[in-house]
Amino acid sequence: MGLVTTPSLLTNLIPTDLYDLHEGSDNTSDLLDCDRYPATPTPRDVYQVKFVAYGVVMPVLVCVGVLGDLLNLVVLTRPNMTGVAYVYMRGYAAASLFALLCAIPFTHRVLAHEQGRWASYLVAAFHAHVVLYFGNSCIGIGVVMLLALTVERFISVCYPAQARNLCGGRRAYVTVCVIPVTTFVLNSPYLFLAHVVTCRSSETGALLHLKQQNTWLVEAWWFQGYKWMLEVVFKLLPALVLVFLNIRIIRTYKAVCEKRRKMTNKVSGEQRRQYAEESRLMFLLGGTSTLFFVCMTPMILLSVTIHHAWATSLAFEVFRATANVLEVTNFAVTFYIYCVFSKDFRETFLRTLRSAKENSVGASFLGSVSGLKEAIRPP
Repeated sequence: MGLVTTPSLLTNLIPTDLYDLHEGSDNTSDLLDCDRYPATPTPRDVYQVKFVAYGVVMPVLVCVGVLGDLLNLVVLTRPNMTGVAYVYMRGYAAASLFALLCAIPFTHRVLAHEQGRWASYLVAAFHAHVVLYFGNSCIGIGVVMLLALTVERFISVCYPAQARNLCGGRRAYVTVCVIPVTTFVLNSPYLFLAHVVTCRSSETGALLHLKQQNTWLVEAWWFQGYKWMLEVVFKLLPALVLVFLNIRIIRTYKAVCEKRRKMTNKVSGEQRRQYAEESRLMFLLGGTSTLFFVCMTPMILLSVTIHHAWATSLAFEVFRATANVLEVTNFAVTFYIYCVFSKDFRETFLRTLRSAKENSVGASFLGSVSGLKEAIRPP
């Protein structure tokens, strides 16, 4: 996720055991004053943009997306969803769910702790080392899962003769297991992007824990190249490949449908329904790739062009908020796209709802009958 932090103004680590400080040690006389880490005030118009994006729009998207991804996992684990493509779809749904959950601490920090100051050392360490690393990793996993799903569909549609050997179920499960491990390893430098500095407030005398960027890492030439590499591998290249492969899939599907129509003189009702389902599949493929390209492209620009001098710029804040909202949107609407364009997915979802309702009503009815029998049974 495009998390933006205020760069370090002082990168010297204090010579104090932070764990002892957190446990309440009295040896705090050598602590630096928090005034040495001045906070940059947020202009009113910038805060209004943040409030709308992260306090209103983002929470709604996260709630809608989490519900959708949970329903995705429920539907995709039904007995009839056993194809190879559903293996990748389950992996994509799980990655999307975790990515959306990571947006919760991110939005809270932007609204309430934009300056990176916390009373709890553990919370500060969590934001300094975990949130950005885990969020970016989950987003990367979701992107690669979607790419693997598209490659599987491309081979199945365009090269059906090789699909049995190249798209087996065992290979799919191995791929789904390898993708998260590889992605977490590639994103591991983000674990060291920041550190926690402890200081004493001059106003209240309380200990504060500040998140400060490690400039020795952020400003290193190899880290700049590393960030570009991640953006290319996990955003730019997948976006281009998805568009290309989906165009090939759509063209091949259209050619097959046209050939089928020419071979069939009379179109039956069943064939009309099949053609309609194929048309919906075209919209599904095109919509998925277009949504990904539109939603992820701003994050590429944001991740590689962030500069601390723009931190209080209204134009930059609008762009940053828009990019983050679009990125969350990409992972929040998958379930609803499937419901609209996939008949099999929609029917499985409705059957699952009916089954859950019948089981709930049936269990309640049986329990009521059993309780009634116990009540009228003679002593």
